[in-house]
Amino acid sequence: MLELDNILTKVTAMLHTLSDILQTEQQILTNKSSINQLNEIINQKSKLLIELKLLDEQRIKVSKQFEIQTPYSQVPELAKKWQKITETTKQLAQINRDNGMIIQNRLNITEQTINHLRSLNNPVVYTNNGYQQNETISSKRAKV
Repeated sequence: MLELDNILTKVTAMLHTLSDILQTEQQILTNKSSINQLNEIINQKSKLLIELKLLDEQRIKVSKQFEIQTPYSQVPELAKKWQKITETTKQLAQINRDNGMIIQNRLNITEQTINHLRSLNNPVVYTNNGYQQNETISSKRAKV
């Protein structure tokens, strides 16, 4: 049981680290001047998520060895730790969803800006019948 307790303690610590990473990611996403740091934060987050997955696989294996299942109600100390882990995981999932929405919003704004700039460089020209003309009229051909 001590091994399972140690695993849950490590998971809890890693979730706190992940919380710090997600909050930093959110600050970077909302502060446009530090966007260059985003790649480093994403790498840290990916690495930590892999480590958490491996640790969770170890937790499942040890739980099977002791023939105990979540929420570990047979062992009150483990049950408390597991409850805290599930609560923290839900909070982190919400922060991650919020970060995803911020990223999607920034992508939409960037796409709109690019489309606007394209329209300035390639203005749409319509014929007298209202159809879009495929090529722009050269100023050399339209001499006044």
